[in-house]
Order: sequence, then C-alpha cells, then structure tokens
Amino acid sequence: MSRKSYCVKAGRDAAVFINSLKEGSYLLKIVNSGLDVLKGNMFAGERIERNKFPKYYVQKYGVNNLYKFNLDSRTRLIYTLVADELGVAVVVLEILDHKKYEERFGYS
Repeated sequence: MSRKSYCVKAGRDAAVFINSLKEGSYLLKIVNSGLDVLKGNMFAGERIERNKFPKYYVQKYGVNNLYKFNLDSRTRLIYTLVADELGVAVVVLEILDHKKYEERFGYS
C-alpha cells in the first residue's frame, strides 16, 4: 500500500540529531533520502507489532503505531504516524545505528 503524508517532521530528539549532522555527510544524505521516500509513501517502513514496541517510545511519546525504515544496512529511522485535521503526518522519533536499535528493541 502506498499513500502520501501531508508532511514529514522530526520530533525534538530526531531534529537535534539531524541538525548536528555535517552538510554533505553520508549520514545526512541517507537521512534526507529516507525522508523523501516517506513523503511519497508513509507506509514505506516496516510496521512494528504493538507487543514489540519498546517502553521507551510508549512512555516518552505515547505512540500507538510505530514503524522502522532502513536507511542503509546499518542505520534505522523510527517513526510514527499522527493524524490531525490536515491529514496524516510522519513524525520521525529517532535515528539509530544498528547496535543502538538492537539495544532499544531488546535484541541484544
């Protein structure tokens, strides 16, 4: 299924991380590329089953849906979908390397 979101925005922590990236860096390029994909298809990421949501995201953001988008083989973008009167927005919660992703989701 493919559906455009009306916007893609970064939560506070993700925005701080993205803004800290050096202009022209590989990581900034793959993040921007991933954001472009999500603008065109909010379901491009893999939906995470509710029983696998880390408590961190539930407690910090109160999420009721969660998605993972692989930026490359080592980097994950975690996002949620939020509906309002304008439509559905993609909200990026966190960008993680694979090691941090495994820790956050309890795989290590």
